[in-house]
Amino acid sequence: MDWLRRHAWQLLLGMTALIAVVGLNPVKEGIHEDPSVPLAFTGMTADQLQSDNPGTFRLIDVQARFGGLDLIVIGILLSAILATAFRRNERWAWWAMWMLPLWGAAVSATILRTGLVDGEAPPSPLLTGPAIAGLSSALLVITAPRFFRRAALPASVNGPSAEA
Repeated sequence: MDWLRRHAWQLLLGMTALIAVVGLNPVKEGIHEDPSVPLAFTGMTADQLQSDNPGTFRLIDVQARFGGLDLIVIGILLSAILATAFRRNERWAWWAMWMLPLWGAAVSATILRTGLVDGEAPPSPLLTGPAIAGLSSALLVITAPRFFRRAALPASVNGPSAEA
């Protein structure tokens, strides 16, 4: 457990770096990047959406590309926190990293709230969201003792010195 506590930040860094890298594909491919998403929400493939309504397809496609940019930014920012302040055991960084599991859970909640087309498989984010939320929460809980140790008090706060 001690090994895991010491190296959990590296596992979190791997997750956040992977999120940034995964974001490159939707930037490049748009709505075609993950065929499970249009099928789950519309019951149609990306090509069917494009032929049915080119204007709506274009809007959805650009939103998918923006989503990829969001993944890149989220991954880079959280990686920067991990590589700097989190490694130095700065408490604010531990609290800030809770955005990762909250984000993973929010993705899943949004998908469930939106609803899926009957008979279609769930989109991949409905599976990866809870995985990110669960694993990152566990790693953050494991690292908590590093961030909440009592700091040694200065001598003047401990009481009168022997010289007085």
